[in-house]
Amino acid sequence: MHVITDLNETTLCFSCGSLFFDFSGKYGHDLLGKIDGCHVITKEGKEKLSCTCCNEDIIEEDSYFILTIEDDILNDIADQVGADIGGCTYCEGEERGHFVHAFNNDPHDPSSRMEQPEGITLSEYFFDKDVPEELYQLLCTHIQCPCGHGRDAYNNDNSNRGIFEIDDDIYTKRDVADYWGFQYEEFCAFSQSYGVTIEKDDLNNFRTYLSRYPMLALKHPVGKAIYQTLEKHFEARDFSLLTPKVGTLYRGRTRKRDTPTVLTKEQMWAPPQGHPQHGRYNSIGVPVLYVADRLDAIPYEIHPTHEDVLDIGEFQILRKELHLFDLGSFDPTFQGFFNEMNEETKILKQAYLLPNFIGTCCSFIGYHGVRYEGVHDKELTYTNYALFNIEPGVDIQVRDVICYAPQFTITLEEIPQFTKRSPTDFF
Repeated sequence: MHVITDLNETTLCFSCGSLFFDFSGKYGHDLLGKIDGCHVITKEGKEKLSCTCCNEDIIEEDSYFILTIEDDILNDIADQVGADIGGCTYCEGEERGHFVHAFNNDPHDPSSRMEQPEGITLSEYFFDKDVPEELYQLLCTHIQCPCGHGRDAYNNDNSNRGIFEIDDDIYTKRDVADYWGFQYEEFCAFSQSYGVTIEKDDLNNFRTYLSRYPMLALKHPVGKAIYQTLEKHFEARDFSLLTPKVGTLYRGRTRKRDTPTVLTKEQMWAPPQGHPQHGRYNSIGVPVLYVADRLDAIPYEIHPTHEDVLDIGEFQILRKELHLFDLGSFDPTFQGFFNEMNEETKILKQAYLLPNFIGTCCSFIGYHGVRYEGVHDKELTYTNYALFNIEPGVDIQVRDVICYAPQFTITLEEIPQFTKRSPTDFF
């Protein structure tokens, strides 16, 4: 494979040199003929000369370059290429690892399991950004993650950081937002529709404020604006309705096949007040009941293994109507606001604090829960509900609990090199 690893007195044939100039030009650096060392040279004499990238001989009368490009220029290009990087193995990857470990070792629900969603390799990211493959290794030494891993890693005291390798995992900003469950730009637009202006950067700053003063959210202007938005949405009766006409709703829990006793109706409810652990969108001690409107959606939501059976509770709405905040109000594709996997994890993370506040606002204002579309299976259309402010036996009841043995069908599909799809897209 042809590779350019550095540009310090590097000899390149006209073709390979032009490849770099074309690429740098896309990022605002028109270098050819503009700085020292960026001129076309015509080979004279018979001494042997070859291109550092493609190893082709440069013969007499051929045009070529001997390039020295300052790091500041390469760093600027790398920063533009890496503008969509939201995390890497050493920050986002470790955060997800801690989250998954906590979930899988939760003493309140030891049978539940989840896999750690992976990022994409740096080479796949470069491919998506139309970086010539010859420049992958060069950009590896100049790319930088917001956490500090990358070109300046050795200028800090964290010995775990270093220069990126081409196969290191990175996570895009969109992926980070999707995984931790909040779309800043979409929520800003949603607020604006109710006459409330919130800037994206202000939301980010507000989350930092929450990490220091989680109980004083309404003292902050953005906290007041978020509450005002949700309150206006509720007062305008733009909420969705959940009525008995929806039919049966389902909640599933896993247990090992060698566990002889089916879970009781009482065990199908969310843990009682004070018991739930901290999740992405429920504060410590706040119960949230997660249900779906289709039986066959449950395995996609709780991910049973071959060792598990499913106990699925059948729920019936009793109240004339429940008022729900529909997440499609500000992003039809938004999935992460409330999720079954969030219910009983015990790690407190800064990333949870803003969504916790929004969930608390919804509960205080009077919503009975949140409605969001299930997206775990592309061929299955279903709706999820995260319910709070409900009274068992008055607003909703468990009619029955039925045990199911999940059946698995395995197929293999090859993942092409440099695919834009992650392995999890195939399952």
